[in-house]
Amino acid sequence: PCFGFEGKMAANSLQIEETLKRIQQQKGVEGYIISDEVGNVLRTTFSDESEKDLVTKLSSELPALAERASSAVRDLDPTNMMRFVRVQTRKKELMISKDQGFVLMVVQGTVSPE
Repeated sequence: PCFGFEGKMAANSLQIEETLKRIQQQKGVEGYIISDEVGNVLRTTFSDESEKDLVTKLSSELPALAERASSAVRDLDPTNMMRFVRVQTRKKELMISKDQGFVLMVVQGTVSPE
């Protein structure tokens, strides 16, 4: 048996769950999507049928954007690594993080000028 392995996995899983809960509680966050590097959705907080199209579009496009950004950072400095990309549009703000085969995409509403 791998002594301690199960405990480490459980602790890591708990830490991930706590992080996702903190993200979801941030002001303006509409939800998140976790996908693999090719865009297969592994988990999302978007559950409404009306949001299905958004999830499909984001999970199919953003992992490639994250990969291109990561490549650009490596090209500029091979000793560096991209951790986070932020894209702001008129309607949404997208925060993308790529790490070890997974892509985390956080969708946040933008603050409209008063």
